[in-house]
Amino acid sequence: MRTRITGLLKRITVLVLLFATTTISAQNIIYEKEDSIFIEHMIKEHSADRYTDTGERVVALAKEFIGREYVGKTLDKHDNEPLFISCSELDCTTFVETVLAITMCGQNGSFTDFCKNLGRIRYRNGNNEGYASRLHYTSWWIADPAKQGIVEEIETKLHNASQKLNLNFMSTHPEKYRHLKDDKKRTEEIAVLEKPFCNKDIRYIPKEKICELDRNDIKDGDIIAVVTAIEGLDVSHIGFAYWNNRELHMIHASSAANRVINDTTSLHTYLSRRKNSLGIRVFRVSR
Repeated sequence: MRTRITGLLKRITVLVLLFATTTISAQNIIYEKEDSIFIEHMIKEHSADRYTDTGERVVALAKEFIGREYVGKTLDKHDNEPLFISCSELDCTTFVETVLAITMCGQNGSFTDFCKNLGRIRYRNGNNEGYASRLHYTSWWIADPAKQGIVEEIETKLHNASQKLNLNFMSTHPEKYRHLKDDKKRTEEIAVLEKPFCNKDIRYIPKEKICELDRNDIKDGDIIAVVTAIEGLDVSHIGFAYWNNRELHMIHASSAANRVINDTTSLHTYLSRRKNSLGIRVFRVSR
């Protein structure tokens, strides 16, 4: 049973002060006690001083989540856009966000630091100002100023395919989103935010070239974003790169497996089985 921060009753909501990058904001947080215990344990168990490489640390943290349940649209179950935290119910995006937010914690980091990091990752300019401020598209996520110094997009010699972005899927399919289907004003707000990401070219590695990659191109712990042919979208799935001998794989929250997995299927094979998957973009965790 999902627990809100408790005071008088087990299931209540309180406001917790979180320090954003430039401002202080009061934010509703939902999590279970087990989540905070696990996250603080991960911060200490996988402190940065134990690793010579950030990617190695990212992989070690990602593996700690293997076997945990996949639950789609985990952030859309609540009203008023709380900072929702779960280590037991993850979709592909919240899995990557959670691992990244732990990675950003210093050696003496705390659960409060994790919450601050997660807010910085999940929301535009690091400020949760409601549903529309969430960085729903991967292209929004990588372009947000709050991400500078956290992740960077990597281009390799095999980035020889391009796609013209035309982000509009959310505003043209509001019926697919709980918080948009009956809210015309919010849908219009999303449409305004989509416009700067229309007619914008992005480069990616086509899926036919994945088998030509090596460890100099993509490193363990890099974030893999699957570029999609679905009209109005940019990315359909994300996970972490992991090399198994000479084959590139993903650690990801898999809807097919219903859990987080270290995929035994190579990334090349994984993409070849999905007709709407065009290739990948790659993002490297800076710290």
